Amino acid sequence: MRLLLGALIASTVAGAADAAQVRARGEVLPGPIAPDFSDYVALSDPLAAAVAEGLASGVADGVLDKRDAAAITAFYAERGDQPVWIVDGRLTPAALDLIARIERADEDGLDPSAYRLPWKEVGLHFQSTPARIAHYDLELSQAVVSYATQAYGGRVSPAKLGSNFGYEIVVPDADDVLGLVSGSTDPVGTLVAYNPPQPEFAALKAELARLRAADATEDTRPLVPDGALLKPGMSDPRVPVIRARLEIPAATVEPDLYDESAVAAVEDFQRAAGLRPDGMVGRNTLAALNQRGAADPVQTILVNMERWRWMPRYLGDFYVRVNIPEYELDIYRGGEVAYTTRVVVGKVGSQTPIFSDEMEHIVVNPYWNVPASIIRNELLPAVRNGSGLRGYQVYANIKGKYRAVDPRSVRNIDARKIQIRQPPGARNALGQVKFLFPNRYDVYLHDTPSKSLFDRDTRAFSHGCVRVMNPWDFAEALLSDSDQVSGAQLKKRVGGGESWVNLDRHIPVHITYFTAWVDKDGVLQSRTDVYGHDKRLAAALGLS
Repeated sequence: MRLLLGALIASTVAGAADAAQVRARGEVLPGPIAPDFSDYVALSDPLAAAVAEGLASGVADGVLDKRDAAAITAFYAERGDQPVWIVDGRLTPAALDLIARIERADEDGLDPSAYRLPWKEVGLHFQSTPARIAHYDLELSQAVVSYATQAYGGRVSPAKLGSNFGYEIVVPDADDVLGLVSGSTDPVGTLVAYNPPQPEFAALKAELARLRAADATEDTRPLVPDGALLKPGMSDPRVPVIRARLEIPAATVEPDLYDESAVAAVEDFQRAAGLRPDGMVGRNTLAALNQRGAADPVQTILVNMERWRWMPRYLGDFYVRVNIPEYELDIYRGGEVAYTTRVVVGKVGSQTPIFSDEMEHIVVNPYWNVPASIIRNELLPAVRNGSGLRGYQVYANIKGKYRAVDPRSVRNIDARKIQIRQPPGARNALGQVKFLFPNRYDVYLHDTPSKSLFDRDTRAFSHGCVRVMNPWDFAEALLSDSDQVSGAQLKKRVGGGESWVNLDRHIPVHITYFTAWVDKDGVLQSRTDVYGHDKRLAAALGLS
């Protein structure tokens, strides 16, 4: 038996050496030259054999995730199926550091219980059986991969929340993760770097830590009683309570006077809550002060941290961002806001989708090609009720071809056989200009003749597209660095026929849904969950 074992080992070593020489010469290794080690690898390296066996049965045993098994197997194959995290029966210092950090995954808005880390029960030493060592090594590899995957792409796929989430989630390959982390001089830093790199995410993470620390102490601030509308300069016994609620010093003279300092504090609070900062304490401000119906702020931060994982890693040096719950559009340059304007977004029944794309065209004096859903649900019912289609151009499918018809004749025509468009002009629903970033939702930014809606605090009124309050100011800021055309030049085309500009440089556009963020002054901002996305995402994350 010893002679046989010696012969097998000698044959293995010789075969490996021959194969290495062939590969070094860049030749393809013929089938007959490559020995099959599977029958006697256990005799030459029991630990490698145990790792190989663990990889083969990892999915069935619950050690490996099915989606990662092939890549993890490839990673171990590259290192001869040797353990990564255990040497001489002990966890390496890198392994211990990684375990400790993954146990604190909640700091990053993740769930530590999602990663199998039974190390506290096992201790630092292992019973020196190859199977046990292989099991624990693979388990930690899977935990590292799972953390990186969730840190990078999120715990919940946005596609599972509905078709209005258009993010394309890309996650790192498991073998790349293990190669980078295990080969790094700073494995913990390398792993944690899979979280979103944006400073907005880091700010939410810091706010999460602050709120969790604050939760450890009971909130003893008094609630503000109900009462009549409180205006600046009035006296009211609730003013000292408001001061206490906002944690500002009590007035030593005329404590009931709603003076400038109290008004300023209320206005700051209103801004952070997304309310009109008028300094008056009415029903909405009172409810916000007392946090009536407010979501758990920790939960709100967690769902917004998850959304950052869906965003592109690189937003662009110059880009447009619309934040739906904020009803605001911003242009960012070098990470700073360069321009801001109000917007109107989709109604709850026709929500603006959430996605990223690139602006490619600007159209002055646009036609409005009415979507089929609006023809079916709004225009045709109006015609049948006696209203006309004055100002619209109507085309009907007649014998396979669309022909212009009298708008009054469409009363009894199938909606599927009608096309309607509105020509450029003062009454055009798209106003004077639209900004196109072609996408599967067919939504875009545009002007509007309905300017009064921008005065409202809540601005969810559109059919899904985003109406821009100051489209020409926006165009000027958008094209400020363009050698192709300026906003002022585009505005001169108003009143003529439809005019297209195909942008030489495409501009990233991000339609987002953030209900919480930390502003440049370090103040946590919160907005109403207008579409109910927070609630659904919280449930998917297991937070409610």
